Amino acid sequence: MSLNYCAIGKRIMTIRKKKHLSQMTFSELIDKSPTYISYIETGKKSMSLDTFVQIANALCVPADILLAEQLTGSVVAASQEITILLTDCNDFERLVIVDTLKSIKASLREHRLTPKRTDW
Repeated sequence: MSLNYCAIGKRIMTIRKKKHLSQMTFSELIDKSPTYISYIETGKKSMSLDTFVQIANALCVPADILLAEQLTGSVVAASQEITILLTDCNDFERLVIVDTLKSIKASLREHRLTPKRTDW
């Protein structure tokens, strides 16, 4: 399996922006150039493991959050990703999102358990 550096870069950029960090400020935190940050975020360049760990630490997120699309079966990563998505929501938005997730889950389970009709 090869890593999808575009997906990793996009996730880095999304989290960086949610934390209101410019590329310049972020680049200073990890001692890399803003151009290099841009290359990482667009997937044009891969990064060393050391740089990856620096990025995770600078963003204050576990590495599995940055690798979420690369990992299979990571309940912790999914849970943390939902938490990150909810951080900038107000109480009403959180309530609607949680209710929507509950409805989606119930619908998925209902349709998975319902036998398929072939006589339509």
